[in-house]
Amino acid sequence: MAEGKSDQDLLKEALSDTGAVAVLYDRYRDRIFACLIHTVLDRDLAEELTEAVFVKMVDNLPKLARGRAPLVQWLYRVANNEAMSWFRHRRSAERYLATARIGDDDADPDYDDMVAEAQGHAGELRAAAEQLAPFDRQCVMLRYGEGLTPREIAPMLGCSAKQVSNALQHAFSVLRAGISANPGGLRYPHEEEERE
Repeated sequence: MAEGKSDQDLLKEALSDTGAVAVLYDRYRDRIFACLIHTVLDRDLAEELTEAVFVKMVDNLPKLARGRAPLVQWLYRVANNEAMSWFRHRRSAERYLATARIGDDDADPDYDDMVAEAQGHAGELRAAAEQLAPFDRQCVMLRYGEGLTPREIAPMLGCSAKQVSNALQHAFSVLRAGISANPGGLRYPHEEEERE
């Protein structure tokens, strides 16, 4: 049964069997679409870009079948490239790059406590998320939608783990500012330690 086979086995079969391509598509389509819709905030565009990702997968089947990198990592990277290419075309990526913050600390901060605290503000957070740069939205989605660490996200987005960590910090500062009724006051974990 094709569903129980590894991605690598299916990629090899896909060279001569479109059924294997369909299994891989079914396996990853929803995850790639979720990543893209959180990035571009437009359902139709996310569907279009998702299809483009899988067209590129089919175009690259011989290379992918010979490779050893995880297919899902390759798919996320292509999804990121497709989204950024679309934003570059609209000049949005340039605005993000002008405001991107790259720090020196190599630690991977843990934002789980902040996310738990923020869940009571879902509506306000949703509205604030629309203010985020696409890269920041992707980082938040992969961190909390997929449960990946900054070091796991970095190769998917073609950047460093520190850039992912900085994007998460920036995203949370934007989200925090978007919460109007916040009696507890969301803050970065270790914020007080960083000030000292």
